[in-house]
This record gives sequence, C-alpha cells and structure tokens, in this order.
Amino acid sequence: MRFIKILFLSLIIFFLSCSESKNRNGIVISGTIRNASGEKVVLRELDVDSFYDLDSATLDDIGFFRFICDPSDAGFYILRFVSGEYILLLVEKGDEVYVEADLGKQPFNYTVTGNPGSVILREFYTQTSRNLKKADSLRSVLMENRESPDFYRLSLSFDSIFLKIIEDQKILERTFIKQNPGSLTSLIVLNYKFGLTPVMKMEDDFSVFLDIDSALSIHYPDNKHVIFHHQRVIDYQRQEKEKQSLRKSNF
Repeated sequence: MRFIKILFLSLIIFFLSCSESKNRNGIVISGTIRNASGEKVVLRELDVDSFYDLDSATLDDIGFFRFICDPSDAGFYILRFVSGEYILLLVEKGDEVYVEADLGKQPFNYTVTGNPGSVILREFYTQTSRNLKKADSLRSVLMENRESPDFYRLSLSFDSIFLKIIEDQKILERTFIKQNPGSLTSLIVLNYKFGLTPVMKMEDDFSVFLDIDSALSIHYPDNKHVIFHHQRVIDYQRQEKEKQSLRKSNF
C-alpha cells in the first residue's frame, strides 16, 4: 500500500514538472486595450518574408485579452486591431509579455513589459514616428501648393529637407543597431522601410549588415530570422565577387 502511494505521488510530481517545463518554454501575450471593448485583436507571427495569423480574441468589457503559444524559438509577433493599429513584439521562450494601449487616443501609443526587445522596439517606433510626422507634414504642404507658380522651386527645397529627414533616420537606425548588436530587434530596424524602400541598403551599409550577422549568429545560431539574414549576406558577398571577377576579365 505504501509503495502504491509513493508511486502515485511520484507520478503527480512527474506530470507537474513536465507541465512547468512546458510553461517555461511557452509564451503568454496579454494586455488591456482601453476604449476597444468588443473589438477583435489578431495575433500574427512575422515570418522571414511574410506573416500569418495564429489566433484571435475579442476584447472583454475592460479591453483585456490573452494569448498562449508554444514557439520553437524567439520570434516577432504582431497584435493587429480592426481599426488598423498594430503592435510589434519580440517574444522569446518563457516570456510573459503585457501591453497596454488606448485606441481612443491619437497618435496611437502603447506600453509593454516582459521582454527587453519589445521595449526597445517601442522606443524605436516612437522615435521614428517623429521623423514620419515631419515627412508627412512636408507632403501635406507640398500638396496644398501644387497649383502654385512656385511649386517647382518649393519641391526642390522640400527634396533637400526630406533627404535630411532620411539621413536623421539612418543615424537613428545606426545608433540603435550599435547599441543593440546582439538583439533580434536589430533585424527589424535594419529592414525598416521609411516610405517604400528601406533606409539601410546592402550596397551602402554592408558593414552594418555584416556586424549584425556576426553578432546574431553567436546568440541565435538556429533562429530562422538570423539564418535568413545570414544567407542574404552570403549571397551579396558572392554576387560582389562575381562582379569583381567579371570586371577583371574585361580588362
């Protein structure tokens, strides 16, 4: 009888330990979104070249939601609202990330705790929004004066101002990456599009691409985002060698 009790207790301990281990590997993303009761929030995972929906929830009376996942590795997740607002998060195994926001306030803003990378991403987007606001203001003024006789002269002066904004954005991104070389968030910053094209380009900023590849390959050797970035670096190096060989052969 005593043996049976011991065996029973051992089995309970075993299953509890398995459950705790699974919880440590899983992730929890929850939060409270004010002024959004009854609205739908969709959880998406950002893949290397696309995204796909994982789950969805309807915000309760106080705007609370909760998602539980079991990812194989660290990754990027998007909280997308019907209103069009979204929150990008970096989440790693065992994280419990909590966000707060108010859809009734504009411009949209949020707070996040539970993962340092998610906090860093929020700061990057906050700073970037200032440059976006400047660029949008320039476009608005230009559109308002499109019938003006001085439109051409005005557009030229605005072009120089816009280029200065782009340069400020590049400085922001370079500084961010320099301060966080071993964080997966550097990949988001590196590929951020200010308009239609990324601010950082392989042909102009290859040393930055290479530095990120070296740092992340140490910290996240098996991560799909890191592997994808590494392959891009390898492909670019190969293409540049082929161009050099072709140029030499033409002499």
